[in-house]
Amino acid sequence: MNHRRLGFSLLIAMQMLLPLVLTGCWDSVELNRRAIVSGVAIDRGPSDDQKYVLSFQVIVAEEISGEQTRSNSPVALYSGSGRTMFEALANASRQTARFLSLGHIRVLVISEKFAREGIKDMLDVLERESDMRLTSLVFISKDQPASEVLSTMTVFSKIPANDLVEKLDTTSKQFGYNYKMEVDDVIRGIQVRGGGPVINGVFTTGNRDRANSNDNLKTITPDTILRISRLAVFKDDKLKGWVEGKTAFGTVLLLNKLKEFPVVIKNDNGYLAFNVYQSQVSVEAEAKDPEHPVIIVKITQQAALKESPNSLDLTSPEVLEKLSEQLTKEARSQIQGAVAAARKLESDYIGFGEAVERENPHGWKKIKDHWEDIFAACEIKIDADTVIRHTDMRGNSFQVY
Repeated sequence: MNHRRLGFSLLIAMQMLLPLVLTGCWDSVELNRRAIVSGVAIDRGPSDDQKYVLSFQVIVAEEISGEQTRSNSPVALYSGSGRTMFEALANASRQTARFLSLGHIRVLVISEKFAREGIKDMLDVLERESDMRLTSLVFISKDQPASEVLSTMTVFSKIPANDLVEKLDTTSKQFGYNYKMEVDDVIRGIQVRGGGPVINGVFTTGNRDRANSNDNLKTITPDTILRISRLAVFKDDKLKGWVEGKTAFGTVLLLNKLKEFPVVIKNDNGYLAFNVYQSQVSVEAEAKDPEHPVIIVKITQQAALKESPNSLDLTSPEVLEKLSEQLTKEARSQIQGAVAAARKLESDYIGFGEAVERENPHGWKKIKDHWEDIFAACEIKIDADTVIRHTDMRGNSFQVY
């Protein structure tokens, strides 16, 4: 009995003392005291004392839930400036009644002006901050402040940052060359010798006067539209230029990021439209002599005919073979245009140097310090093949006689 009583007493004593040694959540913040940040815009300030101008897109929960809505804007934009990003964050937080919560940031927009100076320092902050997600999508705002992008009301989503995410998801799967580029991808791209990351461009078109109010949503044709287009290409951490159209398609082809995209060709009977729904690209190198490597680009594509308003006999294998050859020629042209653009911008963001390093790691160590000169003149071979798999719901186009 005495042993039982002693054990029972010790158990009670431990239960009473245990809470004293537990720290608990000493830095916890209740949900109703948090301001959820969905997007961040980073602009270049007018001086070094205000080098970083950070704009935080904060979700107004009452307007999103619909229970206590006041028909106001579903988001608010708070800005702060400082010599460092952390100081700018602290200055912005003084404007809000709640703690800025950075754990749900989906979009990071950097102004073109700041990107041309270099983005390494701001990425260091994002990677170091424990609350930040390295899966946030990165964009470069073209020809306008990044804050204007996050202050544009959008039709299909109450939260502009979410609209950007959904737009990119759509265009990366259908009809576009833009693809998802996260913070972690950008950091890895910056560390590629002689190259750099490729980041999606974003900008607004239309009248900016009503872009940041609900009035932008009250007409059939919105006054201001948020658009994702063009690719910002970098050398190390600095923006070197922009690519678009066929050059952008060729760039993303080389990076093997394209999932589905349209191609239009012309022959004697007019224009024909195809959907390339499968594309596989590999970049290899013959680098026994690393000073004179040969880059080999292999492309295989499968396409479907989508539009043929002419009298071609689409049941003829010979006709389809000629159309396939035209598609192959177009793929070659896209690749050649992308390589020419990269050489003009003096940045190997298309990954040829990585192919040489894979093939000959020892030789790469000898040439990596002057790879830019080799990249500008190395031989490139393109092995392309395209197959038209089907013509969708019909064969020949109907004709009017």
